[in-house]
Amino acid sequence: MGKNGGLYIMPVRAAAFAFDENASLDDNLSAFGNYIDEMDAALGAEMRKQFTALLEGTYKADEVWDRLFEICAAPPTEDKNTSEVEVAAAPANAATAQPLAAPLPPVTGWLLEGVSIEGFRGVNNEGHPLELRLQPDKVSSISAVNGVGKTSVYDAVRYAITGKLPWLDELPAAERDKDYYQNRFHSTGQSTIKLRLVAEPGGEKCAITIGRNALGHRSVAATAPWDTSAILTALNREFVFLDGPTFQKFIAAGPLVRGRTFSGLLGLSAYSDLRQALAGLVNTRAFNNHFSVAAHAQNKTREERTARDLAAAIANDYEILVGAAIGELNATAAKEKCQDALAQIAPLKPVCEGKAFAAIDIDACIEAIKDAEGGPKRERLGTCIRERSDLAKVNHEAPTAERAAQLTALAAEREDAVARTAGDLMLQLYQAGSKVVETEQWEDPHLCPLCDGTGTHSLRDHIASKLSEFEALDKAATALATEWSASGWTELLQLESTMESTAEKRLLAARNTRAAAGSISKAEAEALVEHLAALRTRAGEIDAQLAAEQAQLEKELPPSSVEVTKKVETARRLQDSWNKLEQSRNAIAEEAVRDACVDRVRDFLVDASKTFATAEAGMSKARLAAVEPVFKEYFKKMSFHGVEPAVSKKADSEELRIGLTQFYGLTNVSPQALLSESFRNAFAISLYLAAASLYGGLPKFVVLDDVTSSFDAGHQHFLVELIRTTFARPGNATGPQVILLSHDTMLEKLFNKHSGSGAWWHQRLEGSPQVAVLPQAGAVNKVRDRTISMLQAGQVDSAKEGVRQYLEYRLSDLISKLRIPVPVDIAFNDDKQLAGEFLKAIEAAVKLHKAANSLQLDAAQQAGLNTNMVTIVGNFLSHWGTGQAAAFSGPALLGVMQAIDDYCDCFTFEPTPGAARIYYKSLSQRQ
Repeated sequence: MGKNGGLYIMPVRAAAFAFDENASLDDNLSAFGNYIDEMDAALGAEMRKQFTALLEGTYKADEVWDRLFEICAAPPTEDKNTSEVEVAAAPANAATAQPLAAPLPPVTGWLLEGVSIEGFRGVNNEGHPLELRLQPDKVSSISAVNGVGKTSVYDAVRYAITGKLPWLDELPAAERDKDYYQNRFHSTGQSTIKLRLVAEPGGEKCAITIGRNALGHRSVAATAPWDTSAILTALNREFVFLDGPTFQKFIAAGPLVRGRTFSGLLGLSAYSDLRQALAGLVNTRAFNNHFSVAAHAQNKTREERTARDLAAAIANDYEILVGAAIGELNATAAKEKCQDALAQIAPLKPVCEGKAFAAIDIDACIEAIKDAEGGPKRERLGTCIRERSDLAKVNHEAPTAERAAQLTALAAEREDAVARTAGDLMLQLYQAGSKVVETEQWEDPHLCPLCDGTGTHSLRDHIASKLSEFEALDKAATALATEWSASGWTELLQLESTMESTAEKRLLAARNTRAAAGSISKAEAEALVEHLAALRTRAGEIDAQLAAEQAQLEKELPPSSVEVTKKVETARRLQDSWNKLEQSRNAIAEEAVRDACVDRVRDFLVDASKTFATAEAGMSKARLAAVEPVFKEYFKKMSFHGVEPAVSKKADSEELRIGLTQFYGLTNVSPQALLSESFRNAFAISLYLAAASLYGGLPKFVVLDDVTSSFDAGHQHFLVELIRTTFARPGNATGPQVILLSHDTMLEKLFNKHSGSGAWWHQRLEGSPQVAVLPQAGAVNKVRDRTISMLQAGQVDSAKEGVRQYLEYRLSDLISKLRIPVPVDIAFNDDKQLAGEFLKAIEAAVKLHKAANSLQLDAAQQAGLNTNMVTIVGNFLSHWGTGQAAAFSGPALLGVMQAIDDYCDCFTFEPTPGAARIYYKSLSQRQ
């Protein structure tokens, strides 16, 4: 309502709203806030306050709707004097104002220069955190065999920034009975992760420490003066973390899911979240249910019908009392005429004179007539007239016979719909099942989430079909409830109360609640129709009896007495009708005001939602246009000739469509149907990397976990080259810092090769979840020392894994240093056979050089090789390779550890007498 009581009218805006593609989220939301302020200043101001909750998903739709409605329904307030506001806003004493804190240095991006982990996932390292040093200006790679803790490093950085691991939180309840965030071998159950960040462009340092206690409570802290929450929020971007399963699902995902994922890559995830939240607020069914729109509309219709009936009754009774038609007279003038008509009757003049019509005491008028003319017959005549009038008021014509039949028909339709469903419990089951199978994680459309059985038909289609039957039931019930209210059944409750003295026989009252909810059966509806007919028959009989008695009394009484009595009873009816008409009109006005408030809220939210969605879609389309050429370039660099990908977004939609404009001569075909696994994954990862290269925001680093494992060997190389030369620093000076994690031993050779270029930094992890995970530099000595310590303490079962890791590392290092060739298939052998293959390769190379008379090893060294190899194989490898762990003993494994060192020492020499021993350059060269 406006200040003058009129309905609120939404202002008209001339210009369309659009987001600035290059502006920050805060700036764009501020612009959107200004736009909705122009739509509706009061509601716009409230919605601004809701932005944070809408973005974080912590809002409750009911509370938002109620708050907006309260604002609409609140009486207008006068604006305060500007000078008063300014005075109130000023500090009481300027001298007490606190000095402002020193501003933080400007930051355009954050790089990651180190990670420290203890007690998290597969990293125990109790008392000795895993310290990983990264190079912000280089590609950093970290490799390890499976089970060492490589993915735990990825998870640790992800948890530190995002506060959760979705894949772990989404495990079935039966598998989440314990906290698997913490390392299960850490004695304290505490986890600690530290991120060492460096800011651009100034190079300022920031260390953020994230803790998680045994109860699962998370804590964060940053070195002064940095704001921990602000930095972690800025770093929490989808493109920062990419693992193999994520981009592999990208192609197979539905257009809507894919579009929302891609919004995150474009830096638009917050926009997507807000768009979805606003769309939820304008959900027609939820909105109307919250405000009971249908019920209030029915109430308004009922009051309007009552007002029309009362107006007609007033016009009829006015003419009886005054002797003239009411015409265009307003209520005030008509009431004055009625008062004058009563005052003209001599016995009534003392009672009516000087009083407003509504204040005249009709019972006092009756007493005045009795005093003047007396007699019980006249009093009985008044009673008959009054009782007939009262009966006529409650015996409404609605519902008609046709509408009564319609109620029965609708009840029959609802009963048919009920027969096709299985009740509310099954509805809840189908609704829950729909939520499950529609999730991205539910990949098998034929798998039942309840019984784990697999059917021949699509479970999604089956559930949708069942839910559609419930929708039909809901529509039938709504139609039945609307018919009950609209046709006037509820207005007959007074008639039933008058006709039936005992509550047990009042069928309308007993069925009213269920009928209003649309849940009565066909049989119940038919019974109500019969009951109504019986009530009206009885009412007609009573009216006929009263009419006969009234006619007889009118014959027996003087005409004057009869007419006066009729006039007085007519005046009673007029008083009652005018009073009820005022109540109805007040109710109609209240409903109109309420409707205006609800419409104002609805129109505001619909306009805001549509405007935001259009602006978000426009910005997403613009960013997609910028990403597409880079995406195509990246895809081409992965050596896919003859194939040209394409991506597009539907107008005003979140859906992302993918396609192939070219496929070896074919045009506009489906990538899902035609591309092989490597091609599909290249499609997805090219799009990811292209988006990350353009819309990185503050995080200037990307962590990739096992993104190469689904590619064949050739395309693994092309992907690494794309990252090294085009996407990442330093090949691309403005590109992101890349941290690449892999368990592929073939790629590790490529990483080691690039490490010598000065643009690549490679580390290898060694260790186990039970004890510790350590980087290669110095890790081998720590693994050796811990393994020997456990063997000396008799902890053979825990130590045997350390023996294997130490042996594999020393042999791998030996092969690398001496440039010993190994068969390419070693990388694909089972872990338990790897050390044996290394020994075979070394032995073969020694024999080859010896046969060629080019072997640098002296006779003692050659003998030492054989002796130590026998110890290693006989006491360790022969048992490890066959899984006979029970054959290990502490003293024997201590001997193996010494034999490993002695075996490797056979390939060293003293460059000068007394100098430290060094490795031969190769088996045929000293240095």
